[in-house]
Amino acid sequence: MRSVSEIRKSLLAAATLALLALFAQPARAQRLASEERLCDPSFEDCRADILTYIQQEQVGIDVAFWMMSDARYSNALVAAWQRGVPVRVLMDPRCVSSHPACQTANDQLRDAGIPMRYRAINGILHWKMFLFSGQQQVEFSGANLVPFEFVPEIPYVNYTDEVIYYTNQTSIVNSFMTKFDDLWTSATEFANYANVNGPLVRNYPTFPIDPEMNFPPDDRRDAEDGRLHVPDHRPATDQRGARRARSRRARPADYR
Repeated sequence: MRSVSEIRKSLLAAATLALLALFAQPARAQRLASEERLCDPSFEDCRADILTYIQQEQVGIDVAFWMMSDARYSNALVAAWQRGVPVRVLMDPRCVSSHPACQTANDQLRDAGIPMRYRAINGILHWKMFLFSGQQQVEFSGANLVPFEFVPEIPYVNYTDEVIYYTNQTSIVNSFMTKFDDLWTSATEFANYANVNGPLVRNYPTFPIDPEMNFPPDDRRDAEDGRLHVPDHRPATDQRGARRARSRRARPADYR
């Protein structure tokens, strides 16, 4: 029979081994919480949170864009799709005519099997947003998904002047859910580009649009009424935005 002293030594050894095993485990990455904030790419990395939300999402990702040439986004979306997260993409293949680099990401998303629909009527798709449904998080802005519009090359010196808005406000997230479903299921504004099988269905309940939101051209209320404006298209011949973006490069403290 073991003595009390031997039993105590055995218990102490077991406890020590348990503690060593606990502290030997690799530290887990801290989860990025949903947030409401403005990100300023004149000095901040506004891309990192998008990539983290893509990596964290378990329920579904909806994304719309005019131009994607930064492979970080397309790689992350494909990885999410391959681990079983539903992804829906609204895009515009006409970007290739003026920005050939966007073809690579379009092909990568298509070849991965991700469902994609494209804007089929006049006016380019100018809606730029991510919706992470499981995290109740939205990001939207005027920035294209290219390397230099979310991250400065040199802070305050060489950057693109954009405002990147992250929000977890329920009424705004719900508004984007409803608007994305409206466009995804539209038989007139959008057509199937790739990997859309079966009927077009809504993923979310139909929520009221937050009165502080404005989605032109469907909502044509006064642009100076103080609300958040989220245009979903721009005339294809309107190159003013591109010229403004070029003029803001290498130009600090330029605010719209």
